[in-house]
Amino acid sequence: MAISPPSDIILDVAKAVEPAGLQAARTALANRTANAAPAGTFSLTEADVTGGVGRQPDSTSADASMKKFEAMVLQTFIGNMMPKNTESVYGKGMAGDMWKSMMAEHLANQTAEAGGIGIARTVMRDHYIKDEKAVPVSGVSGGPEKAALDEQMSQATALIQELQRKMVKSLGSDEAASVTDTKS
Repeated sequence: MAISPPSDIILDVAKAVEPAGLQAARTALANRTANAAPAGTFSLTEADVTGGVGRQPDSTSADASMKKFEAMVLQTFIGNMMPKNTESVYGKGMAGDMWKSMMAEHLANQTAEAGGIGIARTVMRDHYIKDEKAVPVSGVSGGPEKAALDEQMSQATALIQELQRKMVKSLGSDEAASVTDTKS
């Protein structure tokens, strides 16, 4: 059985409506377009789009944000570690999955509140935010002084390697000279 939809569904619906209803719809549409602003003056401001709610940075402390981050990562870990055949405990289907997810979320939140396992500390140890600026914390990203020291170390290493190459080259040429001297 094949379906052959009409070519213009809206036109077919309009034809099926009583003439009085069709005329009322046309009048209402004409009134709406007449009351609308001219086409060239349409604009939206941020307040129109967001309903007056401004986009402000999250004012929670860095510690609270790190705990939330750790809890989110732990929830994924705990959810994957939970047993798969738990229909007798959590139930079947989507409801069971929801209960299982809530259990993983609760365990993760409690673990993060108790200090976590160091995920956030490991990820965020290089920088912390102070007055909306990233401030280096450890020697991993020690700032410009560390960069200058690294550059000096790199140059010193390159100089030592160049001296080693010259020494090996001179030793090789001395051996070649001694071999030719013994043959003569």
